[in-house]
Amino acid sequence: MEMIQLLQWGGIMAAALYVLVRGADLFVEGAKKIGASFGMSSFAIGVLIVGIGTSLPELASSIAAVMEGATEIVVANAVGSNITNILLIVGVLALLGGPVMINKNLLNTELPIFFIATVHFVFSVHDGVVDRVEALLLFGTFCAYMWYLFSSSNKAKEEMEAEPVHDKVEIRDVVFVIMGIVAVLAGAHYTVEMAVKIATGFSVPIGLVSIGAIAIGTSLPELFVSLQAIKTNETDLAIGNIFGSNAFNILMVVGIPGLIMPLQAGEVVMDLGLAVLIAASLILFVTGLSKRVQRWEGVMMILFFCFFLIKLVNFV
Repeated sequence: MEMIQLLQWGGIMAAALYVLVRGADLFVEGAKKIGASFGMSSFAIGVLIVGIGTSLPELASSIAAVMEGATEIVVANAVGSNITNILLIVGVLALLGGPVMINKNLLNTELPIFFIATVHFVFSVHDGVVDRVEALLLFGTFCAYMWYLFSSSNKAKEEMEAEPVHDKVEIRDVVFVIMGIVAVLAGAHYTVEMAVKIATGFSVPIGLVSIGAIAIGTSLPELFVSLQAIKTNETDLAIGNIFGSNAFNILMVVGIPGLIMPLQAGEVVMDLGLAVLIAASLILFVTGLSKRVQRWEGVMMILFFCFFLIKLVNFV
């Protein structure tokens, strides 16, 4: 009976993750059109709505975790999501669409903040706790990043700019936004609740469920976007966006919940996740400097990700 119950919890969590991810998609789709109707530039829509919107599943599940008192989920979710983004998504892009040449202008914006955010996060979490001061510094770095993106010194903004399109707001767009927010909130709540129950039922660290199932589940939008990019021959842009997505995950997804209460980094993060994150981030950083990803490098990234999953099993 206990195993049946655990399977039920797993099914509910899978459904909640789907609702969470789909809700973020609906929100982004509706908000993009509403933003355009109010004259927002394509750059602003890309950064504020699409950029932050793709991190919405991680942010919502992290805030829900803090509200439930399961703060280990927050750090594990961010670490697992970034590892998945680098090793799995970039690996798949290079394997299926490689060799990939990365757009130089995009890296002029994303590469420095990715490096700063990763180093900042590692130093914040190295003692096993992200306190409110460290969270404030992380979130402050995110705000500084936003300020830079929209400042006149950001040359990439001028190159990516386009004339805003003033369309009328349709009822469907507003409905999408509302439905998206409701779905994200509901999906995040049940994802966290089921994760806690599964971890308790299997007697495993909650961080294990977070760094594995939740992190991979909330990274699915980036994976789908990347697969679509292969079809449209925009793999360089998709890989470039991984830099910004990972910076968002560290600075916003950890920073905002950490302002509510101090965050614990569980044994899974400290014994395995942090080391793999540092190694994966170094790989992505070097990849950014070289401005290309070969197909064989994609294979190595995917194998590294499989190694990471196998090592997670040791915590069961």
